[in-house]
Amino acid sequence: MKEQAALETIDTRQKILRAAAQIINTAGVLALTLEAVAKEAKISKGGLLYHFPSKEALLKGMNDYLMRSFIAEVKRAANGDPCAKGRWTRAYTTTTFTHLAGDFAMNVAFLAAAATDPGMVKAMSQHLRGLQTHIADDDIDPVVSTIVRLAVDGLYFNELYGMHLEEDVRNKVFNRLIRLTKEETP
Repeated sequence: MKEQAALETIDTRQKILRAAAQIINTAGVLALTLEAVAKEAKISKGGLLYHFPSKEALLKGMNDYLMRSFIAEVKRAANGDPCAKGRWTRAYTTTTFTHLAGDFAMNVAFLAAAATDPGMVKAMSQHLRGLQTHIADDDIDPVVSTIVRLAVDGLYFNELYGMHLEEDVRNKVFNRLIRLTKEETP
């Protein structure tokens, strides 16, 4: 019973976060109200307040969800890579490219909301700082690993701004970045 309740709580939280993302993406950050989110998520305002007692808590929840999910995926990919050399850089690259090809709506919405609150951007960077430590200490040239990360971040923001690469170009860029993590450097 407890497992079922925990799963329902997770599902409800994700439903709320997706509803908030939908509102931001269709109507803008200023349209994000708790009432609008409850209506979009098809739950009572009380149900929403149980999970997120304020708009700030909702946005923090969105940040935490995005960052924790992303970091967990990167860790899984790194731990599953049989080649230790460059594994964190490849994991970061692969996970980011996977997100670019998938459901990107919550990322776009969160960054739009984060633009209104510098504290959220700071929290986001704190989450990512640990990954950068792994990337810089990845048994490959730290300049190469950082260049790869910066290129991946650039592609991510390129997508956020709606400047989509052709799929074949994106695949070639991905493959080149992965090769860089495997090459010997002087």
